[in-house]
Amino acid sequence: MPLVMMCGYPCSGKTTFVEKLQKHLEKMKKNVVIVSDDTVGIDRNSTYHSTQGSEKEHRGDLRSQVQKHISKDTIVILDSLNYIKGFRYELFCISKNSKTPHCVVHTDTSPDTCHKWNEVSSKYEPGLIDELVMRFEKPNPSQRWDNPCFVVGVEDSGVEEIVSQVADHLFSVGAPRPNQSTQSQALAPPDFLHQLDISTQEILDIISSQQSLGSTSFKIPGIESPLSFNRNVNIAQLRRLKRQFITYTKAHPPSDMSKLKENFVQYLQSVV
Repeated sequence: MPLVMMCGYPCSGKTTFVEKLQKHLEKMKKNVVIVSDDTVGIDRNSTYHSTQGSEKEHRGDLRSQVQKHISKDTIVILDSLNYIKGFRYELFCISKNSKTPHCVVHTDTSPDTCHKWNEVSSKYEPGLIDELVMRFEKPNPSQRWDNPCFVVGVEDSGVEEIVSQVADHLFSVGAPRPNQSTQSQALAPPDFLHQLDISTQEILDIISSQQSLGSTSFKIPGIESPLSFNRNVNIAQLRRLKRQFITYTKAHPPSDMSKLKENFVQYLQSVV
């Protein structure tokens, strides 16, 4: 199920929004898991102040927890700053790889209000809030990892409406289309490359033999329609076309190995 990435300044109302969204989703009988700074157990001041890699390790812990819980049966809400666009991209890739939609919720609260709320919760040192505000990389909906982005002012009266919009979105969109480069290709038989080379070479031999007799139309045994060229193609060009076809076919093996010759003939017909 979907991944919800919270994003905002420290003490900007992210957890308040998450609590409302969690209650809304649970009323819909959905299983919800919250991953946050508190659930992974960190000291915010030492982690976000640190220049020794503690924050990077913390992001790794958050990422691991998201990967652990994201599934077709669970909505994962990541309640953390998530202020680095590169980290949001990593989370987007996790969601995409899991074939589940995602969204970003940006709590757009003024720094002054964040300081005011921090005086109540005492979660952050005042100077650290200013430092994190300076580091903050605002979500950009034109980037696919930040889209869709729901902007909520927790000080406003329309929070419940945004909660409903987020919940509606999570179940109204399908999973993102996976990248072709990351998909497992169909397994080919052990002798696939040998069959491919033999089949294509047989066709080249037939074409070369019949071309030497002046023919421009070639009858290939086992292929119903004849292969016709509108120009003369020498053996070097045929070998180059064979290599191109083999390169493509290795990356996209056919499910029916008996179609190798037919596929090669169709390829030649389309390019010559």
